[in-house]
Amino acid sequence: MSSTTPNGSIKYIYNLPFSERVELCRILNQNDKWEELAGMWMKYDVLTIQNLRKERNPTDELLTMWGHLNHTILELFILLSRMQHYQAMLPLKLFVDSKFHELIDNGEGNLQRMLGKLKSKKNLKDLKIGTQNFNQKCQPRPNIPKVVLEENIPGDSQKILNQSPRGQNSPSNSNNLLVASPIATPHFSPKLQHIAGKRTIELPLPRTEATLPQCSFNELAVATDRWSQHNILGKGGFGTVYRGTWKNTEVAIKKIERRGPDSDESYMMQLQQSLREIQILNSRAHENILPLYAYSLGGEAPCLIYQFMRNGSLEDRLLLRQRTQPLNWLQRHEIAKGVARGLQYLHTIGDKPLIHGDIKSANILLDKNFEPKIGDFGLAREGPEKDYMKVSRIHGTRPYLPEEFLHGKNLSTKIDTYSYGIVLFELATGLSAYDDFRPENKFLKDFIDNWQDKDLPLLMDKKAGEENKQVYHNLIVLGKWCSNRLSKDRPEMELVFRKLNDL
Repeated sequence: MSSTTPNGSIKYIYNLPFSERVELCRILNQNDKWEELAGMWMKYDVLTIQNLRKERNPTDELLTMWGHLNHTILELFILLSRMQHYQAMLPLKLFVDSKFHELIDNGEGNLQRMLGKLKSKKNLKDLKIGTQNFNQKCQPRPNIPKVVLEENIPGDSQKILNQSPRGQNSPSNSNNLLVASPIATPHFSPKLQHIAGKRTIELPLPRTEATLPQCSFNELAVATDRWSQHNILGKGGFGTVYRGTWKNTEVAIKKIERRGPDSDESYMMQLQQSLREIQILNSRAHENILPLYAYSLGGEAPCLIYQFMRNGSLEDRLLLRQRTQPLNWLQRHEIAKGVARGLQYLHTIGDKPLIHGDIKSANILLDKNFEPKIGDFGLAREGPEKDYMKVSRIHGTRPYLPEEFLHGKNLSTKIDTYSYGIVLFELATGLSAYDDFRPENKFLKDFIDNWQDKDLPLLMDKKAGEENKQVYHNLIVLGKWCSNRLSKDRPEMELVFRKLNDL
């Protein structure tokens, strides 16, 4: 945006300040002008509009829906211009480049000229119509090695955690958490107490969770048929995920369990990560972020209750676990686009970008329509507004992490971009990000880099079919760009989403 634009950092619908959003809703709710905007210009169907009519503030719900698709304030400004709704454009004027202000000026100029002719004909001396008078009225695979590198530990002593023995299958690890370094602590209030061995662990609870339902441990026990093994969806270092029915709704329940008598510190870390996940998921709702329905912190074990994702993780689907059908190329394109949309949202929604830190196919979950949702925010942390910042410890999943983070401990949004690039390689080839059976280049990034460009079509996942197979080329090219070894040469996720959205 040009330097003449105030509030240049405010770009997306979801960034629109509260006061301007309230004013815009007031204007469009009058005479139901939002219906024209939704149906004629935003192309929503009749059923969606009928559902919006039931809302107390339909314009606000419409803006939320549209904002979740990463639409910008400028796009809305242009649509309102086509509607000739100049009054509704005024609250947005400060947030678009000044060169677009003529969309208001020209429109009002035409109206004023028309009014001038009427005035001369009718001799109305005091006719004054300002813009304020116009139009009044959103089977499991082996665990990939995960890393925690402590500060001041020599390279030879760096530990790789959770690596499965060769060929051994373990339950799905979609939500496996790592001990992570402390990050900027969210606003907390009351204390949560858990008995770990002979010690009492006290952790503060996020104040912002007043709006998120809290349920009892007994409710969840009933929901999972007393934690039946038949309802287990997956296991990891954090505990176990169960399928259940809560409030007549199918859910996934993460039960955070203490493992072993000497794991007090690890257990406390898991609790801290869970509190962080509650705070993040409750404050950054988005259609490509896994919805958190409720939580339970007062019983035998802390639990988080999520939307149940009928099609499991992207990792499960690519490896055809449980005899599932392979994803076709169009589905893979839409999954790549949805994840890019969600990451771009995380990187731009707040004053500082939120870096997920553990993007991988196991943490990308698919709903009944194969819409992707990013899950597992236990390692997420705020990053710098520009460039990078140094951290004392690193965490994540080794095959998805770039060198500047592993060795230089440089934290930036480009870490998520790199990880996303590896996911694109998985989507294109159907191969695992880490495969101990590959004699060389066990990491998928190294494996692909060692193929000449002319031979890359040989890596195409044939299971995706023949239709729309040009998607393979797009995924490879974009994956190479995102996983560039130099962070400065990787794109921002906003640009990645635009590229995919234009294909």
